[in-house]
Amino acid sequence: MSRVDGKGIALLLDLDDCNGCFSCEAACRETHRYPYDEDWMRCERREPFLVDGVLRQYHLVAPVLDKCAACYADNPNPLCVSGCPTRALKIGSLADMVKEAEGRHCSIFTA
Repeated sequence: MSRVDGKGIALLLDLDDCNGCFSCEAACRETHRYPYDEDWMRCERREPFLVDGVLRQYHLVAPVLDKCAACYADNPNPLCVSGCPTRALKIGSLADMVKEAEGRHCSIFTA
């Protein structure tokens, strides 16, 4: 298993802001026109659950980051990020995404 070296890109998902609308998934498919039996970006909806008596929705983006790295090299503001209506997705260097995530409920995916 390889270790994260910090030289690649990172995709940040703010779990509090994502509403599970699938726009990132649709944007990725629209940009790259890959077949429907492939997934490059997938939005997973989980069952709602209670946290401190408050019902929370939980959505998780599952990117294929080697594809994201190639896309980001062509356009540092890809459609999956710019088209997110809640601005829950961000992409950039791992160091920048770690700073951005500080104090927030986020997932960071690295390539």
